[in-house]
Formats: sequence, structure tokens, C-alpha cells
Amino acid sequence: MSILRVPASEILASISVPASPFLELKSGSRAEMAADRALTAAERRQQIPNFVTLFRWEALRALLPLRLPTPGNPPPWAERCCRSYYRWIPPDDLPSSADLAGLDAFDLTLRLFDFTPWRPYFAQRFKSQFGPPPFDPLSLGLCSFLAIDRAWDWATLLRELRSKERGLGYCQRLGFDPDDLPGESTLRCALAQTHSDWFSNCQTSMAQGLMAYALIPTHTTFPGDPPENGVSLSTDCQLIQARSHQLCAHQTPACSQPGLKRPCPAREKDKQGCACDTEACRDHSHKRWDYSVPFCYPA
Repeated sequence: MSILRVPASEILASISVPASPFLELKSGSRAEMAADRALTAAERRQQIPNFVTLFRWEALRALLPLRLPTPGNPPPWAERCCRSYYRWIPPDDLPSSADLAGLDAFDLTLRLFDFTPWRPYFAQRFKSQFGPPPFDPLSLGLCSFLAIDRAWDWATLLRELRSKERGLGYCQRLGFDPDDLPGESTLRCALAQTHSDWFSNCQTSMAQGLMAYALIPTHTTFPGDPPENGVSLSTDCQLIQARSHQLCAHQTPACSQPGLKRPCPAREKDKQGCACDTEACRDHSHKRWDYSVPFCYPA
């Protein structure tokens, strides 16, 4: 078992890349967009004059690693000894565009981005510095992403990490010692103790990082449009958690309709319900649809 010292990392709530070369990407006009509506997105991108030049692997390598922020309010990662240590490794094994042929999207992503700013998210599982050295929480977090991306169960994941073909490369990029890999129970426990909000923060981090590089526009990109036009993309992936307290199992759409008197399916089945014949019912039902309270008041 090898023990590595994982250094402390700062919280970067946001990043700025004012010299990003992707700022030079220029989109066509509204008229050109309308005329090319039948084209696919891939075909339309090829019409951008400098698109191919900017996205050649030889040009991208000079920009690597692409940086990411740490939005949200995770506690900072304090220096700690771990059994693994994720760190970004330069893609020296890919000198030219031709060498990308054997990579899938996940392998390429590990080479494009430095995920060190994500360590504070996954490290929130640790409540104490006591106990035996754990695995680097970021190694485990990225390992979970790999399993999810490949649709592997834990046994398959570990088999791939031990494989002679690609296992050494995976271990190197994820920060594991090939002779000291986590067990299925460790991986399962790490994922179970990772709050869904932490995964959402990772998604927000990726989106904000791409925005900083001007790879995701935050306003209209049509020539001549004022920069305040357009709507910024939401970085919470449009996930909204609803809070529901269903107090009546017999509710129907008619319960929210205005007008009195409405039939009550609960009372029709000899259950406790509401006669829906008061001004309180009228006001409550037609002004709001609120899942945190019952639709009607007790009769």
C-alpha cells in the first residue's frame, strides 16, 4: 500500500479566461442561420471560418489543462495522506490528431480538464481526520463517473482497472496504484454517501468553465446584436426538487378549478373530504397550485 500526501487546494468560486482563443469564433447572421436551417449542427460548425483551426488537437494541447471553478460552498480540502492521488497528467501520449482515434469521450475529457477543483465536493464525506488513510475522494468520484459513463457494475469496473489493455492507463489518470485498488464495497459506499447536490455542483462547474472559455455563450452571438440581448444558460441543469405533501389520495384536477360547489371524490367514497362550499376554498383553489398544502380546507 502506497501512502501519498494530497496537498490542500483552494476554492475557486469562478474563473476568468480573458485571452481565450475561442472568443475569436464568429457565428453567422440571423439570415444565414435561417437559410442553413436544414443543415445539421456539425455541418453548420464547419462553415465557421476558424473552427477547424481552433479545435485541432495540436492547437488545443497548448491550452491544456482547461481550468474549472468550484462553485457552491464546499469546505476547502485540507492536506491529507491518501492511498490514491488524482492529478492532471499532460497528454504526452497523444502528439497529433491521428492519435485520438482510440479514445472515447471520457478518456478525452480526462486529458482536457484538470478536475482538482472538484476534490472539495467529494471530500465532504469525510467528517474526521482520524482513521486509516482513505482513498483520494476525487479518485473515487471520477471512478464513479467512469462506471456510470460505461454502464458498468462495480465488478466490471474493477476488472477493467486490472486489465492489461487499459487498466494501467485508467489507474494513472484516476490516481490509483494498480496494486492497491478499492473494493466493490468501498466504491458502493462512496457513491451512496455522495449527495446529489455535489454531482450538480460538478455539472455547474463544467458549464461555468466552458462559459469562461467562451465555449458556451452567455448572450446572443449574432453579429450586430447588443451584448445584453439573449438569455444566459442556467447552470443548475434545470433540476428543480419538488416538495410534495399529499394529504388527500383522492385529489383530481377538478379540485383546483374555480367555482363552487365542486364534487369531492373522497367524500363520495365515504372518506374525509371537503364540501368545497366556503370562500376559503374558492380563494385557495383558484389562486394557487401548491403541493405543500392540501387543495381544500376541512369541511
